[in-house]
This record gives sequence, structure tokens and C-alpha cells, in this order.
Amino acid sequence: MSNEIKAVLKLTYDGINIEYLEDLNTWRFELRGRERKAASLKQAKEWIDKPEPVKKPSKSFEAFNAHFVSRYGYGTKKKRSLVLITSAAQDVYRGTATPSAAWIKNAGGERSKEPVENLFEISEENNKKWNEYDALVASIEKLEKQAANLYESIKRIDLTPYLDGDANKE
Repeated sequence: MSNEIKAVLKLTYDGINIEYLEDLNTWRFELRGRERKAASLKQAKEWIDKPEPVKKPSKSFEAFNAHFVSRYGYGTKKKRSLVLITSAAQDVYRGTATPSAAWIKNAGGERSKEPVENLFEISEENNKKWNEYDALVASIEKLEKQAANLYESIKRIDLTPYLDGDANKE
């Protein structure tokens, strides 16, 4: 007894041999070098009639450097590092066809996919803005330190005169 599935009906359509496999209730044929199985003869003919998809030439992407600001961390200052952007990517969470993410390689050679919101072009104008940003953050840190020191210097109330006896005794 053979496990081979036999075609009960064979026909040719547009130069392509189509077989009906009764055991599987499917139509089998080879199209563009691949075996296909259709649920109906009509579907098989539609697939054969459908023109071959045109492959779009891939767009060349030349890697370039950018500043990367991690979305993790704390404090006011955004720490940035120099990364190599190796390719554009679609951010599937946004559901758009626009490249809204990029594959990057950090100084240690590690790759990751990052949103464009965390990537900044390197330019003279941006460098001036980063310098201004760093100066403002330094001012904030200096003011926060001054405020903390001032807060610590404010005299607290002293309730020890109202306690009976030694303060360490209960």
C-alpha cells in the first residue's frame, strides 16, 4: 500500500500543469519555481493569471554617525553618546510605513533598534544647542545644590526643653 497521493484530474492552464488531489481536496501546481496548493480551480487560475510581483530595487543606505540619548536614566541631564546608524527601520508599534526607528551600533559594537526621537543629527547648529543645553543643565544642578544646602541650613524647631529628663530615656 502506498502513501502517495494520486492526482485524479490533470489539466493544463496557460502552460502550467494543474492536478486535483481528491484525498486533500486541493489543486496543486508549480508556479514560478514553487509548488502551490489552491482550494479551488478558480483560485489556482487567478494565481496563475496574476502577474509576477515586481521586485523593487532596494534603496542603498549609507551608514552615518548620530548622537543617541538613552531613554533610560534619571536626573535632568540627558546623557548622549556617539552611535553609528546602520539602517532605517519601521517601528511596528506605530503602525506607519515611515521609517520611525533605526538600527544603531554603539561604541562597544552592540546593535539595537532605537526610535528616532532618541537620535540626533550631528551638525554645527545642533552642537551649539547641545552646548547651550549643557550650560542650562549645569545651572540647574548648581541651583539645586544651592537650594539643598540652604534647606539644610534652615534651623529646625527644638522640642528638647519640653521633654522630661534625658532625651534618650523613655
